[in-house]
Amino acid sequence: MYYSVAQLWKIFGHFEFIYRLIVLSFFFSGLFALFKIYECVLKDSVLAIIFTLLLFTSPVLVYYANNFLMDVPAFSLVLVSMYFFFRFIQSENDKYFYWFVFINVIAGLLKISSLMIFIAVFGLFVLEMFNIKIDSERKIFQKPLKQFALLISVLVIQLILYMYASNYNSIYNGGIFLVGYLPIWDLDFVQIKVTFDAIIEHIKHDYFRRETQIVFGIMFILVLAFYKHINKIVLYIIILLSIGFLLFGTLFFQALKDHDYYTINLFILIPVIFLGFLQLLKNKLYRVYSSIYFRVILIIFLIYNIKFAKDQLVNRYSSVGWQNENYIVNIQPFEDINTYLQSLGIKNDDKVISISDNSINISLYFMNKKGWTNYGINLDSLKIEKAVSLGAKYLFIYGKEVYKEPGIQPFIKNKIGEFKNIDIYSL
Repeated sequence: MYYSVAQLWKIFGHFEFIYRLIVLSFFFSGLFALFKIYECVLKDSVLAIIFTLLLFTSPVLVYYANNFLMDVPAFSLVLVSMYFFFRFIQSENDKYFYWFVFINVIAGLLKISSLMIFIAVFGLFVLEMFNIKIDSERKIFQKPLKQFALLISVLVIQLILYMYASNYNSIYNGGIFLVGYLPIWDLDFVQIKVTFDAIIEHIKHDYFRRETQIVFGIMFILVLAFYKHINKIVLYIIILLSIGFLLFGTLFFQALKDHDYYTINLFILIPVIFLGFLQLLKNKLYRVYSSIYFRVILIIFLIYNIKFAKDQLVNRYSSVGWQNENYIVNIQPFEDINTYLQSLGIKNDDKVISISDNSINISLYFMNKKGWTNYGINLDSLKIEKAVSLGAKYLFIYGKEVYKEPGIQPFIKNKIGEFKNIDIYSL
């Protein structure tokens, strides 16, 4: 996807809205697929619209649907693949299964954690191979050898890519990108508590309203308690996704402290819980399910959650809040620095070190320069020397506290310029 956006920028110019539009298009396609799932299974367009839009009231999903990470496109593709799986169940047409497999290959290559629904379907396949009856009327997988080969191919393709990526990263980038996991068992008790407290804060502000999450929890409990009244395929998928949810939380516990987007692909559990709950209502409490009052309450509940998502998005983009304080104070000047750099004789292809920037590349991106930030260098003089040997010509410092660090002292002897809060040194 990054390559495709780069080609579009070559044609139309460097406009971020092109990238945002592509990601947003993926997400709306995923929502439409989810709507079609509900409509096909429940035969009720009104409830299909309401519960599809309810997923879109999560501040995390709304925010990243208009941004640049691969989590949302991967999640969106998985929703589309889930539509094809349900069509496969209903029609027994192999072409839908082929689409399910193909789309999960792409989704997994974008983000491996998006394969939770694929693993759940693979789990259904394994259960059927052990003669556990999933569908009361027939077997889901009636061509097991062929379908097993297709399912395995998804995992093999992922394995090949991630082996390649791991090898590539070990050779070229010194561990900048995570190709692994961040498990809970690597932390001590104090670190676990700090991370858990941070997760609680995310739960309060980022995922859904707290009371909405309680409603989701009640739905989940009711589905498990009255499991006889919902489709067994949906029930097994909910159970398998729940196991995957817990495993993911354990394996990537450390990342959940600071990175809300790590949870995006866990959201796949929510629409399946919705589906199970609606099947339960339809089969056990049809008068409630079909009631106009039920729909009015749902619409009010939806609006209530839309208001929450809107307020959280305003906070995220606010110039007053803590989220953007570092950008406004320290990073924003990099957007306007290029003309000044040209006056100093710094060329577009000159490599630089932005040593005050602890992100992977934010300041580099805004000044359109290749080089290094403090991410991976950690103010280490040996690593700075290594960057210089690889072509770094200039050092940028905007955090004055950095000057206290002994690691940078050999590199701040030749100051050539100053732009707003940014000091520039020749290396």
